[in-house]
Amino acid sequence: MLPKYEFGDEVRIVRNVRNDGTYPGMPTGHLLVRRGSTGFVMNVGTFLQDQLIYTVNFLELNRIVGCREEELIDINELWIPSKFESRERVRSRITLAVRGEVRSLREWKGRYLKCSAMKTTACNTT
Repeated sequence: MLPKYEFGDEVRIVRNVRNDGTYPGMPTGHLLVRRGSTGFVMNVGTFLQDQLIYTVNFLELNRIVGCREEELIDINELWIPSKFESRERVRSRITLAVRGEVRSLREWKGRYLKCSAMKTTACNTT
């Protein structure tokens, strides 16, 4: 199990990180770091001998947080910011189509599932 990132590497967090009860001075569930924030790796450790945990210093937030490797990407990797949160309810204002195929009619309601560099996923609930 070799670490992908080393001391001093600049990384971006791809998920919101909330306090799981181990961050002192803040209630459980409190948002610690919003996805898209950047920081620098300070240390690499393990949890339960099978997970790498990176100690990341988010300088703009003045906060040091432990992050799993799957929550981080290199600062130079493609990042598409989203203004929606996962599972947030959404409604299309216009009819949306891709290459002529209608994906969502105007006023359709659904839930935002996720966004990646390749595609955005939403589910229709109407």
